[in-house]
Amino acid sequence: MDFTILLIGLGIIVALFIIGKIFAILTKILVVILIVAALAVGFFIWQNNNKEAPANRTGCNWAYILF
Repeated sequence: MDFTILLIGLGIIVALFIIGKIFAILTKILVVILIVAALAVGFFIWQNNNKEAPANRTGCNWAYILF
């Protein structure tokens, strides 16, 4: 029996298994990056919406008139 075909088939199976494991790891890393990015964007939006109203700066009122 010709073992070359069996070795090529086994090599393809092993290569697909290794590629699948690599993509699984990359997918987990991508999911973690997306979660961290979503949390960061949510935090910045939350910070931006919860700012206190600025103090009344009467000295800068002329800037609103000019611009």
